[in-house]
Amino acid sequence: MTSGNPVQDRLDELDAREASGRLLLERTLRLAGRRLDHDRSTGPALRLAVGFHRRAEGAAAELDGTIAYLERTDGR
Repeated sequence: MTSGNPVQDRLDELDAREASGRLLLERTLRLAGRRLDHDRSTGPALRLAVGFHRRAEGAAAELDGTIAYLERTDGR
């Protein structure tokens, strides 16, 4: 959904990307835990978890940076 404001749209997109990354990270870690319970290799699941963690952290960092920039410039 677009608000018509490109800055707000980008903030919303980053917020959604962070939330999605964290949700996928949690699910992947649960899968890795189940694999550990069944003596299976967790390598692929843990690599996937690292990717989701980086996705979420990258979105969070960009979101924080964007908000800090907007606050410094007073939204101008």
